[in-house]
Amino acid sequence: MVDFGPVITPPGQYTHCVDRKDYRDVPSPLQVGVPSTLKFLLCEYLLGGKLVCLSGGGDQCVIGTVAGLEAVGAGKEGLDALDNDFSFNLLLAPFQVQDFVGYLPPSHPDTNIVEPHRVRDDAVKHGPLGYLMVDSPNPQPLPRPVDQSGAPGWPVDKSQPKGKATWPVDGYGVLWHYAGHHLHDKGQEGDNLHKLYDQPSGGAKWAAPPGPDTGWWVPLPVLHCECEGSRIFFVCQAMDPFLDLMQGKVPGSSGPSPGEVCHATAHKLPWPLNVVVNAVCTIAEDLIGLAVAAALAPVIAAAFGAAWEAAQAFDDLFITGPVAKQIHVGDVVLVQGRWDWDAGHSGHTELHPVKAIVKLTTPPQTLPPEIRPGAADYDPTSGNGISHADRAAIRATHERWCRLLAEAPPPPDPRQGGGLSPAQVASMTPGQLAVWAAQNRPENSWTTHPLLDGCAPDGPSPGLH
Repeated sequence: MVDFGPVITPPGQYTHCVDRKDYRDVPSPLQVGVPSTLKFLLCEYLLGGKLVCLSGGGDQCVIGTVAGLEAVGAGKEGLDALDNDFSFNLLLAPFQVQDFVGYLPPSHPDTNIVEPHRVRDDAVKHGPLGYLMVDSPNPQPLPRPVDQSGAPGWPVDKSQPKGKATWPVDGYGVLWHYAGHHLHDKGQEGDNLHKLYDQPSGGAKWAAPPGPDTGWWVPLPVLHCECEGSRIFFVCQAMDPFLDLMQGKVPGSSGPSPGEVCHATAHKLPWPLNVVVNAVCTIAEDLIGLAVAAALAPVIAAAFGAAWEAAQAFDDLFITGPVAKQIHVGDVVLVQGRWDWDAGHSGHTELHPVKAIVKLTTPPQTLPPEIRPGAADYDPTSGNGISHADRAAIRATHERWCRLLAEAPPPPDPRQGGGLSPAQVASMTPGQLAVWAAQNRPENSWTTHPLLDGCAPDGPSPGLH
């Protein structure tokens, strides 16, 4: 039986998710004032408004192999680096990396990169856990991702060329290089599937895929997993009072701003009066915001910079830094997190935030027999390789391991002398409480060895089931 390492619990949990019917794009600065746009973007959209709940806001648990890492700040410049999450990409069990060599050589019209959606669709169709890479069953469709909508629109942004994108769920993948009859990790960052294949054109904002002179590449279909950093939250907290002032509100006050009242009134008017009044509302809000921003520019800049730097220092020490040091390409892991659809870019499913990670003590890129029965054929192009019995065994192992992970109590709060805080105890499920109680029974409280500093219970132990 495979051994498990300690439970890694990324502490960053700053975002929420929204129901698909409640999703809202970032409004254009031409629709509302710039201060309103900035506040919605910073303190609502980036903190969860762009994440659509796929299981009612609940968690999902997956097993797989780490096929790619995305360090904090990877591929981000300027204000895009506001998002300082640490991410890794998971090839879902029972598939292993070398199973995908069978897609080579690329067939026409592919040149040196296998078309990514074909690989993803095979993994979804033939893999017992593939459903996590596509939308959950729901009569209401997902909203348009940002690459499709172009939100917030001109003059800030515009829609991206579609290419081979399958909006609203284009999916996510990582390119691995073929050499010596095997696939090898070349440190490629993950991206939406069509961006691993399509050449950028017409103002596209993605990097060109590897060219034909670089050899053959296979896009591994993955589930994107994000361990949240704190920078968006810290910067929102620092900027919120100033954004209130720029909207004409008393900082921290509840209720709508004057601009919001003005826009709400405009929407009730007949055309074209509503357009004229809405424009006046926007101009008035922008003039007020500009005046406040100019008067407080040094203070705003200092608060923004301090929050930016403090968040990264805090994360490096306590949040994403310790987690990133423990996750490596090839690790076989059990991961628990909230299952969302991310509207950013071309749309994909993900675990965001990741709440727990357990590393399995197996050789790199090698799944244990409990989740990959040895007799099966794991060619992802074939639907006949994994028998019904093996599928049932894989699902049973997945459900059992995930149930046990869900019963693990949270890590001790260092402020509580190595114990749990009252808030942590109050938040635990009955399963977690049972495990926690068993851990704290005297006979289980030894430190060195049960025969040295342990004790025997007075009566029979109730045990766990």
